[in-house]
Amino acid sequence: MSPNSAALSPNQTALSKVLTTPLVNTLGVPPWAWLALGALLTVLTGMRWNVAPLAWLAPVPYLIYLHQTHGRRSRWLFLGVLLLAVNLQVLKMITDPLPIFVAPMFGLPIALILFAVFMLWQAIRIRLGETWGLYAFPVLTALLELLTYRFSEGGTWGTYAVTQVENLPLLQLASLFGVSAIGFVMAWVGSFVMVALTSPNPGRLARHGLALGLVLALVFTFGAIRGFTPQGKTVLTAGVVSDLILTPDRFQASKEVKIATETLFARTVAAARQGARIVAWNEAATVVAPAEESAFLQRGAALARQEGIDLMLAYAVPLSSAPFRFENKYVWFSEKGEVVETYFKHHPVPGSEPAEPGRAPLAAFDRPYGRTAGAICYDYDFPAMALGHAALGAGLVMVPSSDWKGIDPYHSQIARIRAIEGGFSVVRPVRASTSMAFDAYGRTREALPFFEQNDRVMLARVPVEPVRTLYARMGDSIGWAYGLFLLAVGWTLWKRKGKPA
Repeated sequence: MSPNSAALSPNQTALSKVLTTPLVNTLGVPPWAWLALGALLTVLTGMRWNVAPLAWLAPVPYLIYLHQTHGRRSRWLFLGVLLLAVNLQVLKMITDPLPIFVAPMFGLPIALILFAVFMLWQAIRIRLGETWGLYAFPVLTALLELLTYRFSEGGTWGTYAVTQVENLPLLQLASLFGVSAIGFVMAWVGSFVMVALTSPNPGRLARHGLALGLVLALVFTFGAIRGFTPQGKTVLTAGVVSDLILTPDRFQASKEVKIATETLFARTVAAARQGARIVAWNEAATVVAPAEESAFLQRGAALARQEGIDLMLAYAVPLSSAPFRFENKYVWFSEKGEVVETYFKHHPVPGSEPAEPGRAPLAAFDRPYGRTAGAICYDYDFPAMALGHAALGAGLVMVPSSDWKGIDPYHSQIARIRAIEGGFSVVRPVRASTSMAFDAYGRTREALPFFEQNDRVMLARVPVEPVRTLYARMGDSIGWAYGLFLLAVGWTLWKRKGKPA
């Protein structure tokens, strides 16, 4: 026994024990309760009824549970709870006309990706220690988010960034490094809180906490300053919204479809006569039989010439009924009635949209009011689309869309992230949800609710001069930094020859 320890009084010994006992142990919360809390936070964040601040802490209970438990049974239980929680989260967006089986189609892959992140984090933490684990979790989170939206049809659904669609200062980080950087920062916060709660000596974390605090200060200061940047030249745009709610049986010629088409043309005239220079219909605003398509387009061209406007006619063309297939497209006419572009949706929604995907390269066009491009709805859940349009110099992107009540206005708000990434305005006319228009900083320029009485015409004056962003120049090159961290992990494991930390 050392002289120092012998000199400690009983009170000092008790105090020393308290100071070296992890805070999570003093709380006395059983592991199953942490797992249940993690599931609750998962359900409360993301999709509809998203409680955005909780997303920063959502992984903490899961991390604590994995820290406190061991063995295959624990991990299988964790996977089961994660699958249940994520599918309940996705169920929040399931409303008519979406079938309930869509929930597991999105929920299952999101849950499995999250499970992979947690398991890889746990393996690194056990082998290399808590400090490595502190940074492994945000790196793995960001890397798997990046891989998901680049190489799967899930897009950015399930990323941390889409839980923060109203946090404009934070979203400005996407202009530098994309949404994976937002995931990194948010996961870093969760990871730090977990380590602080489970560490027997939280004081050792001071420099890590200081680094995290400095990064958060820089991120939000940058975002706040950038969000006040003025823009220059503008144009008055219009989004024309259809009353027609499409179901497979309405892809056949009917009186209802014809009435909807006439209404769309009438609303287009009204928008043009209020000064709109470019008018876009919402996605699949009406249905046009193959035999009638030529006459329909001639009518659109004549209207564009008559009113002196650019006109995007977004519509569906049925191809077959068994199996059910259709074209989801728009045809863009100039003010002279000439075809500027015929565009087919590049990313039909997997599992629920039997449309022929577009294959043509992205394009942007110099119009009298500015350089402009287009896409359709789910296309803009993929950062690669924004990067493509930014590389083409677009200052305005029109995105005809169609949603449903379960993602109103959440899906439109996600589109503001593409505007920030690419540095251009986005105008998104939407059926069955809120139409919205954003500038290059993600600021809302106009919104038109669908479930309120209005004229179904969104007039939005938006900037048309592109804003150059670092992300548009560098793309997802930050992924190399994530990769270097993992190389460092591998190198350290090799040097330790597989021995535990």
